[in-house]
Amino acid sequence: MVTALLWVGIVLAIAVMVAGVVACLLGIPGSVAVLLVAFVLSACSDWQRPPAWMLLLFLALTVLAETGDNLLSAWGTKRYGGSARGAVWALIGGLGGALLFGWVGPLIGGLGGPAGSVIGAVIAPLAGGMLGGYLGGYWYELRQGRPDEEARRAGWGAFLGRAAGSLLKTLLAAVMVGLTLWTLFRAGGPFGS
Repeated sequence: MVTALLWVGIVLAIAVMVAGVVACLLGIPGSVAVLLVAFVLSACSDWQRPPAWMLLLFLALTVLAETGDNLLSAWGTKRYGGSARGAVWALIGGLGGALLFGWVGPLIGGLGGPAGSVIGAVIAPLAGGMLGGYLGGYWYELRQGRPDEEARRAGWGAFLGRAAGSLLKTLLAAVMVGLTLWTLFRAGGPFGS
């Protein structure tokens, strides 16, 4: 018999995992939140759902997601002529833009109903992160005496790298969530027979 407390725990776990996937879109380490939820669920089920071997896989995917995100952003900046420090400033700018637009997002959401809520909660911080990444890389390269065109190219590379990194991180976190839910709800799970 499924108790109310079990329902609350599973719903809360799913909400945190979904928030982790959305955080990945924003360039925030949401895959770590997904890993922690999977770990807690596994510990509560005697390391069966998800099994311990899957937690090790999730750990590897989390490391890949978090390092891959940063490496792709740095690679994009360098690929388009920026410096290593320009890549760091692209990361800082991306995080700052996501946080700034994250504060503005709910204002947009309140104005537009359900579609505005999606735009406010997800698209605004994502756009802010991309814009901030571009501006961070551009600003740093310009401050180092690079011509405007080179600084713009470095900023564009930071933008592309950050977009690719966020996409990679989001996809890996979504795979982790899908596998966790599969282990919970397959036959014999808390809702199975």
